[in-house]
Amino acid sequence: MSEPQREPGESRSRKQLGAWYTPHALVDAVVREAVFSGARSVLDPACGDGRFLHATGLPEQTGFDIDPSTPYLHDDSLSRDWGGQRFDVVVGNPPFLSQLSSLTSRGGASRFGGGPYADAAAEFLALAVRLTRPGGRVGLVLPQSLLSARDAAGIRALVDSAAALRWMWWSPTKMFDAHVRVWAGVWEVGGSPGAVRRAVGPEFEPLASIVMPTTWAGLLTGGASPHDGPVLGDIAAFTSDFRDQYYGLVGAVGDDVDGPPLVTSGLIDPGVCWWGERPVRFAKQRYAAPRVALDRLSPALQRWAHQRLVPKILVANQTSVIEAVHDIAGAWLPGVPVITCTTEQPERVMAVLSSPAATEWVHHHAAGSGLAVGTVRLNPRLLASIPL
Repeated sequence: MSEPQREPGESRSRKQLGAWYTPHALVDAVVREAVFSGARSVLDPACGDGRFLHATGLPEQTGFDIDPSTPYLHDDSLSRDWGGQRFDVVVGNPPFLSQLSSLTSRGGASRFGGGPYADAAAEFLALAVRLTRPGGRVGLVLPQSLLSARDAAGIRALVDSAAALRWMWWSPTKMFDAHVRVWAGVWEVGGSPGAVRRAVGPEFEPLASIVMPTTWAGLLTGGASPHDGPVLGDIAAFTSDFRDQYYGLVGAVGDDVDGPPLVTSGLIDPGVCWWGERPVRFAKQRYAAPRVALDRLSPALQRWAHQRLVPKILVANQTSVIEAVHDIAGAWLPGVPVITCTTEQPERVMAVLSSPAATEWVHHHAAGSGLAVGTVRLNPRLLASIPL
């Protein structure tokens, strides 16, 4: 649901549904690229107030939304049986609902090819491509995280196999009330890959066209060179913890307990750990020098802690430059989502991670994934891919 009509007091519900108003300038830009000569039918699978449908001016307009107050059809497009329905054009701004949320989490892969934590917007992209006739066009506004998110990789591959990106736009500034930076793409279903026209910013300034890069994140950076030589993963193993570890630590962390220090991403700078010198928040609580009482952990979490209390390198998960620190003594427990690296060559790994070339590499492959302009969200696979 892209832009439902809501009263001012309903902003929390809007956030929970991933629903935000789309600026008319962005609607017009997407529609201008998506509607082609001869098109008659258009679908918006999360239509809100219908502004994308209205802007197309096409005679056959179909809209669905989960908001019961919609002036269009009330239904969930992702679970609907579409049968043989196909459309000339599919446009819209689907909801941005991260699968990290308990509201939207699922146990496994989705029916559209997304992983357990793929954003709902990625599911709508896969559905849109499926519902568009060969030669038709898909034009959607999407979160920039979709360009590089691990759990959206299957959907990116599906889209690449079925459609060719013809135009894309992105903005380094926010276009919504939501705390999400967005991009927009227009694909030709069944088209052959070729040049991608690009635009940027609130004024839709044109950028140089590029051949579709090997990674979608390269659309923001102008493409990235492939690498087939040795990589960091050849000499180091990267792992990250997640929901089970995060919630398993709740109740065992405190400033007044005995146990290993808990090191979060906010305590990591390049080559420096600020534990005990910089306050930190964990599980909505503020701590001056948080430690973990191991005897308060479940048996499974105690085994996890034992595996992490070894010499290692800790890497902050979101950053403008790679921030890594060497835990020589193996004395720290990583907070979620700090990335843990174990290696027999820590000095070499630290030298690679601290190099400008490594930061440039991750920006090429994960541009748009961070919450702030110029930041990227790191993951074990991306770090392991850094060339040596």
